[in-house]
Amino acid sequence: MQVAVPSIFRKKPLLVLSGLSGIAILGSLILAFSKLKGLSYPLVLHFDIFRGVDFLGDTTDFWGIWLGGFACIVLNFLLGEVMFKKERVLSYVFLAVNLLLALLLFIITAIVIGAN
Repeated sequence: MQVAVPSIFRKKPLLVLSGLSGIAILGSLILAFSKLKGLSYPLVLHFDIFRGVDFLGDTTDFWGIWLGGFACIVLNFLLGEVMFKKERVLSYVFLAVNLLLALLLFIITAIVIGAN
């Protein structure tokens, strides 16, 4: 039985972009699970230098934010797959933006954990 490999994995730059995105997502997921699993106090989700803490929430609010970012990444990946067959340049753009979103998700996770 043959496994269906997405067509964007046939080009090396797209494979590298997708791999780096996957590593960043997996890293943020591991970081979040390891640091946020037993918290009972509210999390600082947003703070400002001038006004201080703006937005407090619990771990479900954090996971909602994280899943929203993950949904954007999955959508970009699927759009990159569709555009690979029609317009290859757009698949490069979608997967490059995907890498930036994955890195942003990792940074957001690290900042929320660092602030708490």
